[in-house]
Amino acid sequence: MQAMRIALIMLVVNGLIFWALWVRISALADKRKKRARIALAAVYWPLLIPTFFLPFTPSVPLWLSLPSMVFQFAMLCYGIWLILFAFPLFAGGKLYRRIAKPVDTERREWMKRAALAPPACILIGSTAGAFGAMSEPVIRKVRLDTPRDMTNLHGLRIVQISDVHIGRFMRTDKLREMVAQVNAQNPDIVVCTGDLLDHAMEQLEDAQMVLRGMKYRQGLFMCLGNHEYYAAGGKLDALIAGVEDTGCVLLRDANLRVQVGGDHLWMLGVDYPGRRQPPESFDFALADVADDGAPRIVLAHNPTSFWEGRERPIDLMLSGHTHGGQVSLGRIGHYELSPVLPVELYHAGEYDHEGRKLYVNSGTGQWMPIRVNCPPEITVIELV
Repeated sequence: MQAMRIALIMLVVNGLIFWALWVRISALADKRKKRARIALAAVYWPLLIPTFFLPFTPSVPLWLSLPSMVFQFAMLCYGIWLILFAFPLFAGGKLYRRIAKPVDTERREWMKRAALAPPACILIGSTAGAFGAMSEPVIRKVRLDTPRDMTNLHGLRIVQISDVHIGRFMRTDKLREMVAQVNAQNPDIVVCTGDLLDHAMEQLEDAQMVLRGMKYRQGLFMCLGNHEYYAAGGKLDALIAGVEDTGCVLLRDANLRVQVGGDHLWMLGVDYPGRRQPPESFDFALADVADDGAPRIVLAHNPTSFWEGRERPIDLMLSGHTHGGQVSLGRIGHYELSPVLPVELYHAGEYDHEGRKLYVNSGTGQWMPIRVNCPPEITVIELV
């Protein structure tokens, strides 16, 4: 039922964008209007139709689903452009011509041609982004200060993956490559901050392959993301059992003391907001954690949990969920210039609030196979 609603919404949105393109192409190709409209329809709808089936079936082949998703992403970006810029400019121009000057026909013809530049640029950028999404994950390194007397923790390496989204764009061969990359970082601890699965319980087998393939010395830990809940449906207990059967410790509003020689650290996990809200989740996760000066590292899929976590006695929170915004135009201080910024400050990279740190992994896989200046990522946290 949810998949049907998504498909219907996308059909309406794509229909409106098609109409906008239809108007622009018709205005530009005045003498060949009919041919231009036929050409637009012959390209637009065949490229988009596969995306309507993706919520219902994982069997759409990659050679068909990838270009379709790229085109869909481009058209959605164009829709945002129309709402934020094109329509206001069009309305402003209409008003200006009505109250100020007569129509400048030469300028009007130039504007008709210029109106096709934004969708062309967006489509080219989206195509380039598809290559970025399919590239190998980059290795990002983070340092966490540790008490000087806890010498056994110095040099400890925690490797984080997040948002793998096992499925049509992260199949078995890519998963094996990812596991090899993680193992090459020589981890003491491996953590997954949710969305290992994408949308179906059938993906649990590959998830188990990934978790069993990890090589580590001290432990393998995971928190649940929203897509684990989507995948499980009414079979959450079976999903949890499948994850824990691999030796992975699933932390749901819980904690575990990890012994490293004569020292130790605390691994905590808070659940995806829903079962509990962050304040209550942190209450459960911090229960019985001794005030012993040992590092406290929290796994939380959604970085919005840091608004609560930064007020709690923790040292580092590791998150994912946002995929770094998929597109990044750079960073100014704490502000990553991406589409996510207007709705979420904490969505990519490292943040610090009065000594409490957050690191948001940009996603090791992808649900939407478009990344511009925001490559897939494996994070290595070193205790120093």
